[in-house]
Amino acid sequence: MKTPRNIYLIDGNSYVYRAYHAIKDLTNSRGFPTNAVYGFTNMIMKMLKEKRPDAVVVAFDSPAPTERHLVYEEYKAQRPEMPGDLVLQIPYIRKVVNALRLKTYEIAGQEADDILATLALRASSEGIDVFIVTGDKDMLQVLSDNVRIYDPMKNRVYNREYVLKRFGLPPERIPELMALTGDPTDNIPGVRGIGEKTACEILKDTSLMDILDNPEVVKKERLRRMIAGNLNDVRLSLSLATVEKEVPLEFDPRECVLGEPDYDELLGLFRELEFGSLLRMIPAKGVSTGCRVVTRQEELGGLLNGIKDRVFIKTVSDTGDADGPEVTGVALLYDHSPLYVPVLHRYIGAGDQLGGDVLLSSLVPVLTDSGVSKIGHDLKRDLRKFLFNGVAVFGELRDAMIASYLLNPNKQVHSLEEMSLEYLSLRKEGLKEFLGRRRTVSECTIEETSEFFCGELMLIEDMEKLLFRRLSEEGLYELYFELEMPLIRVLAEMETTGVKVDAVRLKEISRELESDLSELRKSIYGLAGEEFNINSPKQLSWILFEKLGLPHRKKTKTGYSTDMGVLEELAGEHELPREILNWRSLNKLKTTYVDVLPGLINPVTGRIHTTFNQAVTATGRLSSSVPNLQNIPVRGRWGRRIRETFVAEEGFSLLSADYSQIELRILAHLSGDERLMEAFRMGMDVHTSTAMEIYGVPEKGVTSDMRRVAKTVNFGVVYGISSFGLSGAVGSSHEDAGRYIEQYFEKYRGVREYFDRIIDEARKLGYVRTLFGRKREIPELGNPNRQKQALGERLAMNTPIQGSAADIIKRAMIGISGRLKEGSVESRMILQVHDELLFEVKVDELEVVREIVREGMEAAAELSVPLRVDIGVADNWADAHG
Repeated sequence: MKTPRNIYLIDGNSYVYRAYHAIKDLTNSRGFPTNAVYGFTNMIMKMLKEKRPDAVVVAFDSPAPTERHLVYEEYKAQRPEMPGDLVLQIPYIRKVVNALRLKTYEIAGQEADDILATLALRASSEGIDVFIVTGDKDMLQVLSDNVRIYDPMKNRVYNREYVLKRFGLPPERIPELMALTGDPTDNIPGVRGIGEKTACEILKDTSLMDILDNPEVVKKERLRRMIAGNLNDVRLSLSLATVEKEVPLEFDPRECVLGEPDYDELLGLFRELEFGSLLRMIPAKGVSTGCRVVTRQEELGGLLNGIKDRVFIKTVSDTGDADGPEVTGVALLYDHSPLYVPVLHRYIGAGDQLGGDVLLSSLVPVLTDSGVSKIGHDLKRDLRKFLFNGVAVFGELRDAMIASYLLNPNKQVHSLEEMSLEYLSLRKEGLKEFLGRRRTVSECTIEETSEFFCGELMLIEDMEKLLFRRLSEEGLYELYFELEMPLIRVLAEMETTGVKVDAVRLKEISRELESDLSELRKSIYGLAGEEFNINSPKQLSWILFEKLGLPHRKKTKTGYSTDMGVLEELAGEHELPREILNWRSLNKLKTTYVDVLPGLINPVTGRIHTTFNQAVTATGRLSSSVPNLQNIPVRGRWGRRIRETFVAEEGFSLLSADYSQIELRILAHLSGDERLMEAFRMGMDVHTSTAMEIYGVPEKGVTSDMRRVAKTVNFGVVYGISSFGLSGAVGSSHEDAGRYIEQYFEKYRGVREYFDRIIDEARKLGYVRTLFGRKREIPELGNPNRQKQALGERLAMNTPIQGSAADIIKRAMIGISGRLKEGSVESRMILQVHDELLFEVKVDELEVVREIVREGMEAAAELSVPLRVDIGVADNWADAHG
C-alpha cells in the first residue's frame, strides 16, 4: 500500500459536541436520542465527499484523568458533565467510525489534541500534507509548511501565514500567547486583564521565557505589575496550553488510508437509528427478479389462470397518484413468479404493448375472485386505480405498509425503502433514484421498469411472513384483518367517489377575501406608518420591536420571533399585531383552500378526490391530503363560507353525522368515573355540569362564558392540558386555570385515578393500547429530560382515548359501507373528518340512510355510556354540519 499524499486528522470530541449542539431533540421513532450521531455522521460524510482525503484518523479524548489534570485540578473543571442523552450516543458514534473503517486513536491519560499534534508531526516528517480537522485554536501552535487546520463549520483552511498575519507571531509561540490571555474554555487561568491584542503587543517585543526570567522586560508598568504578580499562573498556563507532540503511539500512515466502508454495518446502524437521508450513500442492492414481460393477451390469460389463492399486485402509473384510469403497466407475482404487463411506455422503440382495456379485461376474473387474496404495499392506491376503471376488487387484502404502521405507528414513513431496511436489512433503490433525470415511468424502458416493480413485489413477499408473525406477537393481528384491511376498500371507494365543490362560488369568495385583505393591508400600513412586506418576518420584526418598541422575547439568530404565539401576546398591547393575525388568517384560507381547491377538481369527474392517509398519525386517526380537508375551520365566517362550497349533486343532499363528545364518553368508559358516566347516561350537559363545579354556581347561574371555559377544561383534560395552556386558551390567570383543573379532578376523581394508573402502566410496559388493541409505544417516558417525560405522560393519557375514537369511527365506516351496499342504494359515504362522516344521499333514500348511519355509528362500540350522533341534512356541508 502506498504512503498517502495527504491525511486528515479529526478531533473526534470536537465533532461530537458540535454535532450535539447543532441539532436539537432528534430521536428515532423509539425515542432514542440520535442528534449527535446524525450530526457527527453527516459532518464526517460531508468532509469525506468534499475533501476526498487519502487517509483519515479520528482521535478521541480518554475518560481517564490526563497529565494536565494531575498538574492542575481545576483544568476544564468548569465544564459540565456530558449530558445523559449524549452519553447514550457515544457507542453509536464509535460504531459509525468503525463501519467507515477510519483509523482511531484513544490513549489513556492523553487528550485528543496531544494525539493529533503527535500524528501531525510524524506525518509531516514523512512529507505528507496534514490537515487537522478542528475548530480549536489550541491547535494553531502545530501549524507548519505542510500542516494546516481545516475548520469544517466555517469551511476555512488556516495555515502558518494566517497565524503570522493575525497575531504577529509564529504558530509555535501560540502557547506563550495563551499563557498570558488564558483560555476560559479549558479553565486555563492566564493573567486577568490581559486580552489577545495586549498579549500580542507584549510578545512582539520579547519572549515569554524572558518575561518569566525577568518581568522588568515588559515596558508598561501596569502590565509588568499584572504579570509579576501572577508568574506562577503564567508558568502553569504555558504548561497547560502547550500540546504534547511526542505521545508514545504506533503510527503507520499506510494503515490510515481510506478503504471501502462496511456497508452492511452502516446499513444496520442507519436502519436502527432511522437515518433515511444517509442511506443514499450506501449502494442499493438490486433484486434479481427474472421478471417475465408479457405483451400478448393469450399468454397473459394462460398465466393468470395459474393464480389460485393469492397474488401480489402493483399498478404502475406516471402521475404517482391514483387519479384517473390511465396505467403505464401492472406488475404481478404469484407462486414466486413475477411478470410485468406494459401498457403505456412512451419512449421510442418501446415495441408491442398490451392495451389498457385488454389488460383490464384479462385481470377482471382475478380481481373479482373473492377466493384470491390481494397483497401489496399501499393497496388502496391500486384499488382506487381499478375503481377508476370500473372494477371493484374482491377478496382478502393484505397490505405490508399498514402492517408496518401498526407495528410502529410512531414512525412517520412506511415506504418500501424504509421497510426493506428495517425488516430485510436491504438498501432498496427508491422511485426517484430509479427515474433519475427522467420525469415519468413511461419514459423508462420496459425491461428496467419490470425489474424495478417486480423487485418491489418480491421484497413484499420476503417480508410478508415476518410482518404477520410480528402482528400476531404484538396482539395486532385482529386489528389488522378486521379493521384496517376492510377499511382500505371503504377509503378507496370514498376517494374514487370524491366530493363536489362549487368552483364559481369559490371564485366569488376569493374576490371577497382579496378585497378584505386589501383593506387590512391599508390598515396595517397605516398603523405601521409605512409600507412593508407583511410576509417577511424580518421586516415585521423591525416594525414591531424596533420602530414601535413593543416588548419582545429573546432575540434569535434570525431576529425576534413574530409567530402566532408572540402576536397573540402583543395583541393586547397594540392594534397592529391584531391586524397582522387577521391578515394571516384570511391569507392562509385564501392561499390554502379558496384559490387551490378549484385546481384540484378532476376534469373528468368534476369532483375533488382527496387522499385519506391510513398510515400517518400515531393515534390511528385518519388524515387527508391534496387537499387536507381536516384543517378547514368549522367555526368563523370564512370557514363556514368555504364549507358552503362543498355541495351535493342534483337530486342528492349532504348528510353530516358527527359523534357527540366521543372522547369524553370514551374517557367515562375507560375511567369508570361514576359521576361522569351518570352525566352521559342521564343525557345531562357535561359542560354545564363541569361549569357548576368549577364556578360553584347552580345550573341556572351558568353563563355561556362559564360553559365555554368548562368545555375547554373538559376537552383539555383529555390532552393533559396544563394550567399554563388552559390559561392561554380561556384567557384566565394561571392560578384560576390551575384551580379549574383541580376542581375538575375533585369532581371526577375516577378520571384522575385512571390517568395516574395509565401513566404508571405505560412506564412499566413502555406502551399503551386502545379499546380495540391498537398499540403505541411511549419512549418519552424513559427520557432523562423532564419535558420529554411530561410529553410522554400526556401521550399516555390521550392515546387510548383518541386512538379508541379513531377505531370506533373506522368500525362505523366499515359497517355503514356494508349496509349501504346491502341496501343497493345510490347514496354514498364521501368524507371522514375528525369525528364526522359526510354522506351524499339521494333525496328519496334520505330516511333509510339516516337510520343506517345513526345505527351504524351508535352501535360501533359497546361502552358503559351511550354513543350519540348529531345528524344534519342540507345542500351544502356547512349547513348540514350545523
